[in-house]
Amino acid sequence: MSKEMSIILLGVWVVIVPYLGVPESWRTLLLVLSGIAVVVIGLLLRGETLSRGVGENINHPFVEHVHKPDATAVVEETTFIEE
Repeated sequence: MSKEMSIILLGVWVVIVPYLGVPESWRTLLLVLSGIAVVVIGLLLRGETLSRGVGENINHPFVEHVHKPDATAVVEETTFIEE
């Protein structure tokens, strides 16, 4: 199971735990453990994001306008940056 799916399922779990009819001490324990699990998975996801360098989109196209000295027309070049 992916970490993203684990976060979603833990969120659903936290929503339904109060309605399961378990004693309050058990409910508190379940919610605290669920919260700890969310924090741990969140930290793991954050670490993966930082290690991948997702903050920067390296493979984006851009248009560069180049004026030819002997012509009056503007030439558009599309360049793709590869890793």
